[in-house]
Amino acid sequence: MPNTPETETSVNIRQRDILHIVRNQGFVTLDALAEKFDVSTQTVRRDVIDLSKQGLLQRFHGGAGLPNNMVRLGHEQKNRLSPKAKQLIGEKTAQLIPNGSAVFLDVGTTAEAAARALGNHRNLRIVTNSLLCASIVSAQSHLEIHVIGGIVHGNDGSLVGPESGQSLRRFALDYTIIGCSGLDEFGAPLDHDRQKVAIKHAAIHAARHSILIADQSKFHARPFMRIAEPTDFKSFVTDHTPPEHIASAWHAAGANIIVV
Repeated sequence: MPNTPETETSVNIRQRDILHIVRNQGFVTLDALAEKFDVSTQTVRRDVIDLSKQGLLQRFHGGAGLPNNMVRLGHEQKNRLSPKAKQLIGEKTAQLIPNGSAVFLDVGTTAEAAARALGNHRNLRIVTNSLLCASIVSAQSHLEIHVIGGIVHGNDGSLVGPESGQSLRRFALDYTIIGCSGLDEFGAPLDHDRQKVAIKHAAIHAARHSILIADQSKFHARPFMRIAEPTDFKSFVTDHTPPEHIASAWHAAGANIIVV
């Protein structure tokens, strides 16, 4: 059960206010907290460490976010759909990423599988708008992790907002790993959420190589917002050979289809 204000008996006034900010926004940077409270970043870092030890928030590189038990509510149901396929897709995707790369991880259960598989890599720099992906990577490695700030959106721990896309433009990414909710008749990946699509689009254009990850359940789903074109991707990792119209579009785009 998530901690409530009634259980926060060992926090000072500033720490209580930090908790309120994190719960309202989903994620906040140390710099923003230092400016708000007119203290040093070292001071708010100590506050965040203390609150993290109490399980009241989660510490990330350069900021603080919601603890896992708050962002995972309602999310486990998706995790139970095709778990083996997602695991295999995640493992194969990780094999495409060289050590030392700068990588964007999208939100979603398949991206989380990729995050788990990246845990043994060395010298990766991870950028993500997924609190869950950041949590997975930080729990199993000492990789450099940058969480793109924003407002928590939905129960999958995703952060969205205008600042998310703006922040992505400052990164020079080697690889972007993108999930989707469906594909259209031209093989283009689709999603339902305008704000998430905007972040996916920005991440694709910030990277030298983009990888689409999706299991076969997405082949016949038809969300109404296009994320990008097959020509924007280097590879498509999936668990089943796509239908002919999708496969033809990706081959014509010069992209690889990798079936695990």
